[in-house]
Order: sequence, then C-alpha cells, then structure tokens
Amino acid sequence: MRLVRERSFGTTVPLARFAAHDGAANVFDIDEMNDDEPRNAFERAARSLECPWYVAMMRDAETTLDDLAKSVENDENEDDAFRTKAISALSDIGVETKDAMAIVDHVLSSRARARAPAMAVTHGDARDVIKRTRGGIYDESFLSAIEPLYDLHMGAENMGPLLYAIARFCKPAHVLEVGAGYTSIFLLQAMRDNADEIATYRAMIQRQEARIGDVPWTAPDYDYEKLDASTLHIVDNCAHEHTTAHRVKEVAQALGCESFLRVHVCDAFDSELPSTLAVPDVKYFDLLWIDLGAANRIEGFFDAWWSRVNPCGGFVVVHSTLTNTLSRKWLEKMRKLARDGGRDAETGASPYGEFVTVSFLEPHKMFQNSCSFFQRRQSSWTERTLTKYP
Repeated sequence: MRLVRERSFGTTVPLARFAAHDGAANVFDIDEMNDDEPRNAFERAARSLECPWYVAMMRDAETTLDDLAKSVENDENEDDAFRTKAISALSDIGVETKDAMAIVDHVLSSRARARAPAMAVTHGDARDVIKRTRGGIYDESFLSAIEPLYDLHMGAENMGPLLYAIARFCKPAHVLEVGAGYTSIFLLQAMRDNADEIATYRAMIQRQEARIGDVPWTAPDYDYEKLDASTLHIVDNCAHEHTTAHRVKEVAQALGCESFLRVHVCDAFDSELPSTLAVPDVKYFDLLWIDLGAANRIEGFFDAWWSRVNPCGGFVVVHSTLTNTLSRKWLEKMRKLARDGGRDAETGASPYGEFVTVSFLEPHKMFQNSCSFFQRRQSSWTERTLTKYP
C-alpha cells in the first residue's frame, strides 16, 4: 500500500510540494484510488493532474458533480456557466479554489478537443488546405542538424531565422551567398519549403481549391514554375579562422536540401568569379546575402555585383553594417544616395539607379550585430495593385 498526503496542485503550487487541506493531514491509499476507472470528467481531470485523492473526496460527497459531469459530456452548458457551477460544487466538497479551477479548466479543455472534429467544416477551397505556417526550421531535427555549424564569432544566430523568413516571404528563385556557413542552411531550408508550398498551391489550382469561396486566393499570372530550378550559390574560400562553410554540404544532404545547393570554393574577389557564376539560366539574383567579414571591401564587392541583382525588387542583405566605423561610413553614403533617388546630389551620377534601404540592429551585442537591406527598384518598376481591399 502506498500512502500519500493530500497536496495542492493549483497553478502556483508545484506538484512536488505537499500541503495539508484545511489544516488536516488527510491520507489516502493512492493504489486503491488508481485501481478504478474514472467515473466522469471530473475524476479523469483529477487523475490527469496527478491528484487522485480528490477522486475519493468526489465519491464520498453527495454533490451535484454527477449531474454537472453528464451535462458537460452531453454538451449542454456554455463554458462560463459550467465553470461557475463546477468550481462552486468542487469547493463545497473541500477542494481548494485554485485546484477546483485547475480541474474545471482541464475538463473544459478536454471538451474543446472533443468538439473539434465535429466542428470541422469542409469549404472545398483554400481554407481546407492552408492551415498554418509550416517550415523545416520549426522541426527539432533541423535544429539538431545545424548546431555544428554555429559559431558565436559569426553572430548569425538571429540572421539565420531572419533570412529564412525573408526567403519564405519573397520566394527568390536565385540566391547568392557570399560567406557560407550557419545561414546557408536556413536559406536552403527556405527554398525547399517554398518548393513544397508552391507544389501545394499547384495542386489546389488543379482541384479548383485556390480560392476563398468564389474569390481567387492566388495571383492568376504567378509563374509557378520559376521555383523548380531554385538554387543557392554559395561562395567561400573556407579560409576564415572560425569558418563552418566546409560542413554546409554535409548538413544539406542530411536535411534533404542538397539539390538546391551549388558550392563555389573561391575568394569573393577572385577575378574568375563573375564568369564562374555567369550561368545561362541566371541573369539576375533575386537575393544576394553578403557576409564578407571584411568591412573595408564591401563597397568594391557591392559595386561589382549590383548589376546582377534583379532590378525588379531584388534584395541585397549586408551583415554587420551599423556599429563599426568602416561599414558605417559606406552605409551612410548609401543612405544618402537612397534618399536622393539614387543620384549623387553633387555630381549628378547615379551609380546604382533607384533603390531603398533599411537597417536592423541587435542592441545587446557589440559585434556582428546588424544588417542592412537594399532593394533595387529600376525606375519603371513598382509593386502592382491586385485588389481594392486588403
């Protein structure tokens, strides 16, 4: 026989902490109480919350609990009305108020779960397919796989998820990353998840489900085939002291993302690099991620590759731009150009055409704590208007 003193399990009291009820040292045979099947929702809740002694109290007392249990199982009461009655009935037999509230909340949550299948509605459209945000980075296996790529010196713990979100949102087909490692896998996973998402939409269109009621949910002229050849080109000479670039391919294979990856082991300033990346099917890159670790050379690289950025809204993201003097000087020049419509106010030159820029700061860090986005917007391009209402 295992005897246990009654304890409170209210939300502010740890389960392992024992407490006497109303000053009495009530003792119960826990094995005996666990032998019987619970007779109603309240008993099931008490056992689920690991306090079966309340089951004995419920059975010993002449209460309205049985009727309340039947009403909740028959779905006869609204939640608020039931909650008030049930807490009162439990308190009447000596259950502490905190514990009564916990039991009733458990009963109501169980009822909500039971209700869900019956309340499911089939619309025959996008509402039945697009349920929630899906993505590989939310999977525990992803986090385990990328852990060996992380290095504190690189400062990419928040850059990786940010790049993933941008790539998922904007659906780039061609991405160039200069300085590979931890962030590479986030970009690769985004490309794989984008491909899965677009495949879902294609199937929805074929089944005539890409709509909400009678309203189209997808842009009618979107090129659903452009992501079929999505590729992340990574450029790294693997010479940095803390580099993890050499492990990217291995992790990509483990996560099933290797088909989206092309690795170029060379220096970002190699004279042969432009011809190496001059593949016929990639005229422009939709996203260019620069993590050079050489602030004094960013401008030269930016100048060399800006023409390869998609002029219709392509992005360049540059790491660590705000709080070191070398990058900041270049950034302020770019900010002024952007404010002036891409044209140098003194010379009239327009080295990059029109673009916009915004920067983000991780205020708690000293190094590797920021990034700047630059969007190329040739003068004739703007986002189109599709609907009257949001």
